[in-house]
Amino acid sequence: MAVTANAEMTTVWEGTHEMGNWDKVLTVEAAKFSSISSAEKLVLSVLDDDEDQYSQYKVSIKDDSYTTIIDGATINGDGNYEISLTDEQVNLIKTYGIDINGSYYTITKVVVDTGEGGEITPPDTPEEGTITELWKGSTATGDWKGLVALSYDNKPAALATAKIGDVITVNYSTTGEDPHVRIANPNGWEAFDEKAEAVATIQDNEQTFTYTIENVATLEIIQRDGILVRGKNITITKVELTTYEDSYDAASVTISKAGIATYSNSYKALDFTNSDVKAYYASNVEKGKVTLTPISIVPAYTGIIVKGDADTYEIPVATGDIPAIEGTNYLKAVGDWDGKITASIDEIYHYSFTETATPTFSLVTQDTEIPAHKAYLETPTNITPETGSIELVFTDDTSTGINEIETEVQESGDNSYYNLQGMRVEHPTKGIYIHKGKKIIIR
Repeated sequence: MAVTANAEMTTVWEGTHEMGNWDKVLTVEAAKFSSISSAEKLVLSVLDDDEDQYSQYKVSIKDDSYTTIIDGATINGDGNYEISLTDEQVNLIKTYGIDINGSYYTITKVVVDTGEGGEITPPDTPEEGTITELWKGSTATGDWKGLVALSYDNKPAALATAKIGDVITVNYSTTGEDPHVRIANPNGWEAFDEKAEAVATIQDNEQTFTYTIENVATLEIIQRDGILVRGKNITITKVELTTYEDSYDAASVTISKAGIATYSNSYKALDFTNSDVKAYYASNVEKGKVTLTPISIVPAYTGIIVKGDADTYEIPVATGDIPAIEGTNYLKAVGDWDGKITASIDEIYHYSFTETATPTFSLVTQDTEIPAHKAYLETPTNITPETGSIELVFTDDTSTGINEIETEVQESGDNSYYNLQGMRVEHPTKGIYIHKGKKIIIR
């Protein structure tokens, strides 16, 4: 069971934080209390770690005076412990936040209660995670100078397999005025987001700072490049990663306004089964045409075409046995880093993809840079048509666009030929076209 919050109750922190023996402070920043207009009490959900030890808790406001709300309160077993608040204390909390300290208990939730009828029930046993030590030592940051670099060649293997829902924990102590702690992106050294840094509290005891990986964009940076642990006037002593049973891996796939794009991923097989995005591989190529066949489970380092509304999507990683693609796939992966397509030569023709209003492949005649996570086409013959552009034929697309083209042609009386993308073709060769309102095949 847990604290159940209704409209009059707000959860400001939730997780698993072991207090030790007055040496591991939990900080709840002021921003967590910003939406609260008034309150009558704080409610702490705790688990008594050792009934044979004397368990106590203390709550202080992080103002200049380090105002104490409650000190030395006794914990008698698992449960919820209520702390009454004055209006003055509420205002200070909204401005400065709070520190929670104590001995021999684990805190799992902090709730603000306005006293309007929220239901309080005993706390859940926290989910046990697998803890991996990423680094241990002693690094003084000074004024943002020292840091722990867990990135690039120094990236621990555990970060390469991190997941959404995992928690990074930093152990540190303060060494001077205005202390800060930050988990940073190695590309630019800034915090991943506002939750990845905090103003620390000056005190003698060791403290912990936790950051949860909440989105796939951050996850992919951490998996590929790692993290930096930085700060001001702190000494960093340990960095850990905790993975939970419900943590999961995923990849981000972005589709532009054209509604179609290429994609590839170096290490992740992806599952598009229940996604709003459709994935395709290039099963056949011929003069002026690329045939695209749908695929649900995409192996790692495989070039594909993706179709869908313009957006960025979170695609889950496929698990279990990954089936190989049947036949040939003429799309080639770029992978997780920017790449280069070499100029086409006899029997090796390369095509880059243009995500415009009329997406198509274009022959590469000189070495061309291509962004990470994209794909390109490689064919044994030159498939560039004499006129017009290369047509994309989706084998599962039996109607999209055709009816609109047929109607337009019938109403106009146009005698021209159009491909399935609605483009006029002056000299049609082999392929499928719309002519005088009907779909025809030229062999």
